Amino acid sequence: MQKVAVVGGGVIGLTIGLHLQQQGHQVTIFDKQGPAEGCSKGNAGHIATEQVFPLATPSLLLQIPSMLFSSQSPLSIRWRDVFSTLPWMIRFLFSARKRTYERSTKAISSLNQSAVGSWYRLLEPIHQQELIKMDGSLLVFESDALFQAYQATLSSLEHCEVEYEVWDKKQLRKRLPKLGLQVRHGVFFPNTGHTLEPYEMCLAIEKAYSSLGGEFVQKGVEKITPNAEIQTAGTTLAFDNVVIAAGVHSGHFVESLTGIKVPIQAERGYHVMVDDHQDRLPIPVSSADRKFIMTPMKYGLRLAGTVEYAGSRAPFNDKRTRLLAEQGDIMLQDGIDKAMLGEEWMGCRPTISDSLPVIDSICDGNILLAFGHQHLGLTHAAITAELMGQMIEKQATSLNVAPFTLRRFS
Repeated sequence: MQKVAVVGGGVIGLTIGLHLQQQGHQVTIFDKQGPAEGCSKGNAGHIATEQVFPLATPSLLLQIPSMLFSSQSPLSIRWRDVFSTLPWMIRFLFSARKRTYERSTKAISSLNQSAVGSWYRLLEPIHQQELIKMDGSLLVFESDALFQAYQATLSSLEHCEVEYEVWDKKQLRKRLPKLGLQVRHGVFFPNTGHTLEPYEMCLAIEKAYSSLGGEFVQKGVEKITPNAEIQTAGTTLAFDNVVIAAGVHSGHFVESLTGIKVPIQAERGYHVMVDDHQDRLPIPVSSADRKFIMTPMKYGLRLAGTVEYAGSRAPFNDKRTRLLAEQGDIMLQDGIDKAMLGEEWMGCRPTISDSLPVIDSICDGNILLAFGHQHLGLTHAAITAELMGQMIEKQATSLNVAPFTLRRFS
């Protein structure tokens, strides 16, 4: 049995904590905000195994200038933060080069292929399999030209062994009768899923973790030492291992321990809830034209997405949630009842420039790293937990973790 500290109480840290407790280790999770109060609280809830491509693509590079200056764009930048964002953005753009793009695609695919099985292995022992629904998801197209351009992507998905079905207008009307009539094409991904409420899912995981003897300490961590000591306000605690899973806040811990500066950025995503509209769609639906997702959840329909590059402490930008509500109104045949617009939320996705997380160990194996999962934190949480367990127990990992090494930035 190892005595392990996990720094970060989001979905990554919580699943690592539960998995390690299930293995028989003694775990303490540290997070000053409490369980899942950051990016994990309000995400789209999508188990996105079809998203095998890195965020920076050759085609995206051509679109960025026009996207930055359009009020209807899914991409925005807070101009007062542009100079602090610029070094990361340059590395992000360079990652669209063919060799880096192909390497990242292969690495993401390897995590995706193990994602669903690892979730069931985590949830079955605590009888919580119903927390995820593997009913598939749908990508829809309003533009014929955009759908034709997507054919090359479908060929690439086949190469990555991603299963899909192409739905025509007749199939779309039959299966999603409340979807807007302007939608002309759909691509259904059967091996994807979603959770009905990401925050409640995280709380259920934390409850199971605590029932197995895991401890949650609602304190901020001030320092991590190479020999696995945790320093909080006025307290130093010793552990056998420390796992850094603190999202966008992980970088400064890693830099203090290794001198390596990880190119990680707070990529801010938003959601707005439409209360009691969950019956409008049976499965998550993403718009290829409008770059957002609609997910039916326990309490309503969640409209989520967009990308805003800004400092992690920048104020909430309600233009982003208004845009989501406008797009949702267009995408549903009967529109949205504006009186039912409810919770608005923003969270900071921890995005590394090459779209790959850091999954590694440093300091002679005392410190483990599990952060930077960009849009795929929920998807990759359980497989990351398994890899952390294997690394702590000095076992061979179930998949090749070399692409996720910290040393790629040294």
